[in-house]
Amino acid sequence: MLLIGMSALLCLSSCVGTPELIINSDYDLTPEGKGAYILCEGSQGQNNTTLWRYSYRESKSVSTQDYFNTLNPTLKLGDTGNSLKIKGDTAYIAITSNGSIELFTISTGKSLGRIFLPGIKRSPRDITIVNDSVGYISDFHSHSLTQFNPTTFEIKQDMIAVGYAPESIVSNEKYVFVANSGFGDYAFDHPEIKAQNVSVVDISMNKEIALIPIGPNVQSLQINTSKKLLYALFTHLPRYDKDSLGGIVEIDLTTLKETRRWLYKVSKNFALSLSGDSLLLLNSEGLSILNTVGNNTPKIVATSKTSENWYGVHVSPFDGTIFIANAKQYTTKGEVLIYDKQWNVINTFQVGINPNAMIFFQ
Repeated sequence: MLLIGMSALLCLSSCVGTPELIINSDYDLTPEGKGAYILCEGSQGQNNTTLWRYSYRESKSVSTQDYFNTLNPTLKLGDTGNSLKIKGDTAYIAITSNGSIELFTISTGKSLGRIFLPGIKRSPRDITIVNDSVGYISDFHSHSLTQFNPTTFEIKQDMIAVGYAPESIVSNEKYVFVANSGFGDYAFDHPEIKAQNVSVVDISMNKEIALIPIGPNVQSLQINTSKKLLYALFTHLPRYDKDSLGGIVEIDLTTLKETRRWLYKVSKNFALSLSGDSLLLLNSEGLSILNTVGNNTPKIVATSKTSENWYGVHVSPFDGTIFIANAKQYTTKGEVLIYDKQWNVINTFQVGINPNAMIFFQ
């Protein structure tokens, strides 16, 4: 179901509340040139997901409040934004607790409407765009994928069965890869469910054709299409958080078989370097880099403070700088730290509660 156009968007404002905002007129809210959007998921149940825009020209956030609400004063994003993806001049946000995908124009920040997943208790977690006509949404509670058209925003097929509690999804031209987390500890108590693995879905059939074993609580995926490699991150079980390691599993996309794995204390999110030769990993100590060429182990390159929780890591496609999403204590406004290639902090700016996902544009 898609709601689009101003009349539909005005109807939506009654569902998600009307913000009281004052537009900051000190500088241009839509400056030309390179930039980044930062999605702050907020606190579950608080209806406070926000979006912030960073300008390379200004070297700072272009607003001192929620950018999306400033540009769309009758709308709020809603509750628990988990994923932010880009195709051309369109951005897609998975709003988990609302069961919807928010669509907006990157160059202007203006909303294009919302896709609502059919039925009740839908929980979109992540999005992958295959091409102009095919995209997929993972649904955490229905244990399924939804195929949609990223150009027309129409749902093409719903309830494509995968594993239990799917989170991160990535794709190439043939397959969608799905991280089946199993709700963490729940999978440990229910070994009969399909979890702790990656589902391989054939795009031509919209059907799961293989399962790749990974480890407890597999949550995040990165794909290196040029080298035909998939990386899956598992964090182990919350009940064993203090004394168990998670890690990274490398998978050959030609054979769909594991080639290597590294055991390491990792947090949920990680990133692939611009060269594709290394992975950037987060944990309670800070940021580590894993060189995947040769026989290497992760090395800490930047240390977080005890009062900080680094929640997301992203690599700028423009200059290779590293953007760290610092959620602090998860209850107050977070910040973004920008590191250069020598691991020096070169910039920081404040954003909303629990910053996580980012996209870059020009």
